[in-house]
Amino acid sequence: MVTGDNQQRLSTLFVAQRGALIRMLSRVVGCSSLAEDLAQEAYLRVAKAMNSRPIEHLQPFLYQTAQYLAFDHLRNQRSKRRFEYQLGDDRQINQVPTAAPGPDSHVQGQQQLQLLQQVLATLPKRQQQILVLHKLHGLSQGEIAQRLQVSLSTVEKDLRHALNACLKATDRHDPDD
Repeated sequence: MVTGDNQQRLSTLFVAQRGALIRMLSRVVGCSSLAEDLAQEAYLRVAKAMNSRPIEHLQPFLYQTAQYLAFDHLRNQRSKRRFEYQLGDDRQINQVPTAAPGPDSHVQGQQQLQLLQQVLATLPKRQQQILVLHKLHGLSQGEIAQRLQVSLSTVEKDLRHALNACLKATDRHDPDD
């Protein structure tokens, strides 16, 4: 419990040791104004600790509390720096993966599109329509059958033929082979 005597004892010790405490903290954190803030925080924490238990060796307890606060501050700063972007450090930005396709992917995509357009042009008109309605417009096979006024089995057969033609063409021109 902080009694008037304990509070007076802490205050007297803090006033007497304030300069040395701030110098010690300044060496640890590298900033005198931050060291003053940490010294004040240490005083408050020690006063709070005295509420719950008696502290026999008050001076070492004050210094240890201040040192722990300084180390916590440094650890927090180090942790923040790991996740913050430093201005002018473009190396970090360049290492961040992006979902946007690179130039190689763009060229490869253009080549595949041209190939599929060529294959599509060789297919009969109805197979072209069925493939476009199904893959680009998202219509079901039943909806395509109704729209084109053909049987469902015709749609299935034509779609299968068109897809196989596209697969064969891309397999023949696969750059990874």
